[in-house]
Parts: sequence; structure tokens; C-alpha cells
Amino acid sequence: MYVKSLHLTTFRNYSDREIQPSPGLTVLVGPNATGKTNVIEALQIVTSGRSFRRPKWNEVVQWGADHATLAAEISGEGSDVRVEIVMRSDSSRLFRVNGSVKRKVSDATGILPCVVFTPDDLDLAKGPAETRRSEVDDLGEQLSKTYGAVRRDYSRVVRHRNILLREWQASDNDLEPWDVQVASLGSRLLVHRRRLLRRIAEHATAAYKDLSQGEGLSVRYTDRCGLHTSSLDDVIEADEAEKAILASLESRRNDERTRRVTLVGPHRDEIVFLLDGNDARSYASQGQQRTIALAWKLAEVHVVDDVVHKKPILLLDDVMSELDESRRRALTGLVQQNVQTFVSTTDVAHFDSNLMNEALIIESKER
Repeated sequence: MYVKSLHLTTFRNYSDREIQPSPGLTVLVGPNATGKTNVIEALQIVTSGRSFRRPKWNEVVQWGADHATLAAEISGEGSDVRVEIVMRSDSSRLFRVNGSVKRKVSDATGILPCVVFTPDDLDLAKGPAETRRSEVDDLGEQLSKTYGAVRRDYSRVVRHRNILLREWQASDNDLEPWDVQVASLGSRLLVHRRRLLRRIAEHATAAYKDLSQGEGLSVRYTDRCGLHTSSLDDVIEADEAEKAILASLESRRNDERTRRVTLVGPHRDEIVFLLDGNDARSYASQGQQRTIALAWKLAEVHVVDDVVHKKPILLLDDVMSELDESRRRALTGLVQQNVQTFVSTTDVAHFDSNLMNEALIIESKER
């Protein structure tokens, strides 16, 4: 499957633009601030329903318009599918598939998964824990509607519980029903996340070894759910996790009231990268950290193929200038594996000339 066409209407700096990309490599080239990243963002939104920029949806609507529309023709598996997402100035959204209105974003996306790599992802190894959790969960939402529903429901419950702790000086009786929901949904999210992370880690470890010529990468998952485990090899069942979360919530009740926030659950868990046993946050060089990020993205591509038996599209936003030649080759090598790839760049010199001869080049000009 691949994106056959993309139409942007009053989206960001585009009043009306249609792109017919290559099934292989499409390179968006031009100066900064000409809209290259906006195309990458549009592709992510129309395939996954989310944006790496995390905007409020009214922010993508062109000034003076009341809505923006993204429409993609996705080709493959014997027929074409038209996906449309309308983002209104009141921040609401409308979803259509082949003209039929869909109630939820999950009903209109996931037809063609995507993997996005931006300069911010280069800090994956040393950045905040939330970044690494979101990397796993964002992919999980694309691969499984159940994963996405559990994640959203769990986040909603934690938000409500935090309001009780922060604003209402809640009693034990007030908190108990929310504790039950945090434990029930949190245990399910934990199991989903660990299972997916194990798959990613297997591919990332192999990719890192190839990229670094033998250096060993491993991934540790440290829970804040009372399970006291950090190994992904440990088999954790949902009922076991649920009991542990409930017990931890009870034991940390006073701490939570003092700090006025929920301190127990998978929203506090940590994913740690280790290089030959050393924590990459402290010991990895910048080059090693970038190799970890690259290995992770390569792993995501393989996991998508493993789980849903589809090649994702690969969206690379201005990362080529941040990588050395060997890492650029590793990324663009995916094009030869039938992965449709979109790259934004200011300089085509970052690419192999033979590859560029086969690529579709779209120039972005200053406005």
C-alpha cells in the first residue's frame, strides 16, 4: 500500500495543493519555512490522526478560513481508499472514508501506518521519559484499536484522579472508585506496552548492532506499578499488574496527597537504553544517541510489517543533515525494501546520486 495522492486545502501555508508522490522515494527540497514540514505533518495526520507537532487543531487552519482539509488516496490491496480529515477553527474534526462519515479518528486512520522521524527524535535516548513512553504508545495506537482505546481511557481516568487530588482534598472513599479504574486500565496498558516494546527492542537491538559494528544495545522497562521488574523477558499478566497497582496506590496515598498527583501507574514507567550495560542517558556520546534513535525507527518499520503485514510509509523531516553518511544510507535503504518514503531537506547532496535519479523531487519555494 502507498499514498497515491495528497490534497491540502487551507492547511498551514497551503491554500490549495495536490501532490502525487512516488511509490518509492519523494524528496521535498527547498529553503526553510517554505512548507516542507507541513507536507510531512499532513501525511502523518491523514494516516495516523496525530501530528508530531502536537498542535491544537485550529492552529493548522489557514488564517481567515473556517476549516482545513486533508485528503489522501491510498492505493493497494486491490482498490483505492480515500481518507479525508477536516479540521475546523473550533478545533473539532470530521473524518470520512470513501465519502462515509466516521465517528472516531480510529475508524478513519490506520489503513496505512506511518513511521515519523524528526530532529526531536534524535534525543529519544536522553530526553524525558514521557517521550519514550509516547513513542511506544503512538505506534501501539496505529497497530491496535484496543491499545488506543485503553490508552485514552487510562489517560482520562488519571486526569480525573489528579483533579481530585489537586483541587478537592479527596477522601479515601472519593479515591477508591478511581483507584479501581487506574488499576484495571493501567494493568491492561502495561501489558500492551510491554508486549509491543519487546518487539521493538528485538529489532532495535539488531539494527543497532549492525549500525555500530557490534556494540550491544539493550532496553530496560522499569515499572512504577509495584511489580519491581525491569526485564522485558519477565512475563507479566494483567491480573498480577492490577493487584500490584492497587496495593501501591494504597501504600502511597499520603505521598500522593502531599504532591497532589497520581504517582502509581504506567504513566510513570521508564524505558531505559543501555549500551554494553551502561545507561545511555549518562554514558552515550551524541553519535551513539543518534544511532539509538535511528535503530528505533528502523525497528518500528519492521514491527509494523510483523504485526499488521503492511509496509508503513516513512516520513523523514529534515533529519538527513543530522546524520552521517552511513546512517543516511541505512535510512534510505528502506526504499529498496518497498517502503514508500518522504523526505524533507534543504540539500539533495545528502543523498546518493543514483538514488536521487530514481526519486521524485518536489521543490518548495519561498512565498
